[in-house]
Amino acid sequence: MNPGEQEWIEVEFETLNLNDKRLDARAHKIVGDFSARPTGSIPEFSENWAATKAAYNFFSNESVSGAAILAAQRQATLGRMKEYHLVLGLHDTTEVNLTHFPETEGTGPLGSGKSQGFLTHSTFVVTPDGLPLGLLAQEHWVRREETRGQSEQRRERPIEEKENYKWLKALTESSVDLPPETQLLMVSDRESDVVEYFLHPRPQQVDLLIRATQNRVVEGSEWLLWQTVRQAPVSGCVTIEVEAKNQQPARCADCQVRYQQVTVRPPKNRPAHLPKLKAVTLWAILLEEGDPPAGVAPLRWSLLTTMPVPSFDEACRLIEFYTLRWIIERFHFVLKSGCRIEERRLNSVAANQRFLALANLVAWRLLFLTYLGRLAPALPCTMALQDCEWKALFCFIHKSQLLPASPPSLQQAIRWIAQLGGFLNRNSDAHPGVKVLWRGWQRLSDLVQTWLIFNPAPP
Repeated sequence: MNPGEQEWIEVEFETLNLNDKRLDARAHKIVGDFSARPTGSIPEFSENWAATKAAYNFFSNESVSGAAILAAQRQATLGRMKEYHLVLGLHDTTEVNLTHFPETEGTGPLGSGKSQGFLTHSTFVVTPDGLPLGLLAQEHWVRREETRGQSEQRRERPIEEKENYKWLKALTESSVDLPPETQLLMVSDRESDVVEYFLHPRPQQVDLLIRATQNRVVEGSEWLLWQTVRQAPVSGCVTIEVEAKNQQPARCADCQVRYQQVTVRPPKNRPAHLPKLKAVTLWAILLEEGDPPAGVAPLRWSLLTTMPVPSFDEACRLIEFYTLRWIIERFHFVLKSGCRIEERRLNSVAANQRFLALANLVAWRLLFLTYLGRLAPALPCTMALQDCEWKALFCFIHKSQLLPASPPSLQQAIRWIAQLGGFLNRNSDAHPGVKVLWRGWQRLSDLVQTWLIFNPAPP
């Protein structure tokens, strides 16, 4: 582990308690080694047989609690949240596919095919500008095979026995011990559009924002929900950047915005033996593209929120918050492609979940540095890098032993790290992505090791 990797790990693991100081120390060591080479195999990032064996023993040790590791991460995240009046809790589910390791114990079905693995639901906190603050909650579970009869009876079950309960559970777990001065807005996609989610108890400082999928009955209206909102006047227009998808190029969509307070009724065909649900009053925001390019489906977002929407500006603010939801998908992408959580040959689902608990830290750190360089480019790079890191980086990039009088900016250092990972760093290039950054961090780790050999710290 490099000295430059030690400080941030100490912050993240300040409250870590695995009931054995040796396990605490091993967790520190693994994260330090892993963060230097996130795409490497366990033997690659451990570097020697003793550390490799200790890492495998750690992941297979039943006394190692993934929940305890998550609790430490949560405390570090809560500490960063105190600095903000409002933060966004982005939450979503991803599959961890272990089909290619059939010997792994405890896997279950994924999707409709023969894939095997487990599922993970994460709540990832970002600022209103999109700066990642860390993980707030995470749940794992394994699906069990259902017979046709059981599948048909799913509608008869209470929400607590359905997979959709993950949204309510994430809301509960994310709302515990929040900083009193911080408001949390939970942001989620269409799968979370269940009435029970809006009715679930939550602290006053917690609100919800979802992209709706159901067109529900509205009290006092002859139309369903989105036909009702469409009767409201257009409050203004907003431009949304649409990423390239399905061979369609990236574009900017000019959209009309409508908003209205509505009271939606619960489903009528709810089984009689289940508790009756109340109507719920929400604010609805409808965003529709008026003139899309030929052959392209118009952009349309139907958003529901518990936050008041008294003006067009507030509607635009919530639309902007929803555009940040994709950061949770980037977090899962880094876990899978950067930290390679689906490519670890471990003996059980439980061992893979322990590995994931540590990988969460590394994935957050990579995203944090990526976005910090974009949002605060003028900060000195010492905000994120230790002396040995930025000095080794500077000397390698400039092929010189002469150091500048002061450290370079954070943005410049991040671009140099990305350059180590294949980023061209031309003046016309946009911000580097997280993929070239994790490649660059791996090379930087080797550079720092060499730097420390020739520039040892004074005793």
